[in-house]
This record gives sequence, C-alpha cells and structure tokens, in this order.
Amino acid sequence: MSIGDWFKKKFGKQTCAFCGKEVGMLQRDKIKNDEFICHDCRRGCSQYLQVYRYTKDELLGHMEYMKRQGKLVESLSTLKGYRLPSASRQGIIFYDEVGMFRVYNSDKDSKYPKELFRYDQVAKYELYRIETEPAEKGKEKEFKEGGVKITLVGEQMNPNQIPNGLRAHPYVSGEITIRLDEKDVTRYAENIIRHFDHIFGVNDDTKGMFQFGPSTQQKREGEALKAVGSMFGAAIKAAKNGEIPEDAAAKVADAMNKVDDAATSGLAQYSRLADEAEARIE
Repeated sequence: MSIGDWFKKKFGKQTCAFCGKEVGMLQRDKIKNDEFICHDCRRGCSQYLQVYRYTKDELLGHMEYMKRQGKLVESLSTLKGYRLPSASRQGIIFYDEVGMFRVYNSDKDSKYPKELFRYDQVAKYELYRIETEPAEKGKEKEFKEGGVKITLVGEQMNPNQIPNGLRAHPYVSGEITIRLDEKDVTRYAENIIRHFDHIFGVNDDTKGMFQFGPSTQQKREGEALKAVGSMFGAAIKAAKNGEIPEDAAAKVADAMNKVDDAATSGLAQYSRLADEAEARIE
C-alpha cells in the first residue's frame, strides 16, 4: 500500500458497512475486517460497547439485542425503582423487582438506546475519587472527578473463572463509570455501594451488636437444608407410589432455589427475577 493509499484510507471518506453512506474519519468508527460504522448507525448500539471488537454480522445481532433491551426498559416503565442520586444528570436506578439496574446519563440517553444490566453480570463495584494538587501551596487538594465504577463480567472470561452465581454479559465488558458531582459523591456514592452490598449479601454472614439468633446467611443455609430434606422425603414417597406428583416436583424446584440462594448469598433470587422479566419480552 502506497503512502497515498494509506492516507486516503486513514483520513478519507469510507463507506458505512450498515447504511452505505460515505463518511469522514470524525463521523465513523472502525470495526473488524477493515469495515466501518457511521455514528448514526452506531447509535443503534450500546453506548458502552467497544465496536472495534466486533464484525458487521456480530453488530447486527447486537442491534437486535438492543431492540429487545428497549422493550425491556419500556416494560418496566411502571416501576419506580430506587434512583441514586434522586436528581442528577448521571446516576443509577435499581430495579430489585426484576434483578436489574439502569445507568442513566442525560447527555447520552437521547443518543443511544436505553438498556438494563442484570445484577448477576456485575463482577465488581467500587468508589473512586480523583483529586488534583491545589493551585496554591498549602491549600487542600481540589476535586476533579468521582463516583462509582462498575465492572461487568466479560464474555471473554474463562467460564471456569467466573465466580459462582455470576454470568457474562453477551456484549458489554469492562467498566461502567457513573460520574457524580462532588456533592453527590459525598451524599450518594456510598449509598450506591451499600445497595450493591445488600444485593450481593456482603454483610449477611455477620450480626449486629444487638442481633440475636442466626445471621441472614445462616438462615438461608438452614432453609436450604430443610428444603432438601423435604425434597428427599417427597422423592422417596413418589418412588414407592411409582409416580411423581406435582407437589413433589414443586419441592424439588423449591429446594434447588434455596440451595442456589445459600450458595450465592441471595444473588440467585435476583437471577430468577431477571430470567422471568426477560422471558416476558417477545
């Protein structure tokens, strides 16, 4: 390839592989196989997607996925959710009823499809705060940026390395950053972390100073053992009768759910809710 051809390919107009429009380098992104997607077509994808990792066919599949996401978001329009911060340009809405959350951004929500992430797709979440050195010596450091970083389980991860109860997002991997104003970092970021802690049962195996009896996690484990015992009793009875009645099948399902809840510190209950919500979308 000559320098002129390289220069033309790098900086000249290229054809969008999706709509056929010719666009300049500032109006497109490169995807796999030396093809391009214009920014208009890019708006059919998740704002968090790294499009350069995908082929045209893969991105077409992703766009169909995002259409389903739009229907899913619309189906939850009657749910209020738990919004943090309560009034801000950026933040998060937890939908515990369906085991999902949405990150909102007033600057980007009008440009990209709205989407939901499942609780069981979250690998890590943490506070972050970046400060700069003061302009004047002796003064306190100045706030630059802060909020919460959420790392999703990526599909490129080895399935054997994904923690129990989690699953990979089919497209988005890496970090989602919720940038908050300084006052919102102080007031709301820790509340976001606390709610994630609640979802993942971070403190469920501990008891407060004045709390008596088993911890939340110990209760889950006790319920699982009890349900498994009931399941075996029903199975033995069914074996004697030569048939499996509905109540025996229900006890098996209940036991398996309680075992999953105990093994995941309660996360599995949110996974079941998310599965049910997704199954309702045509």
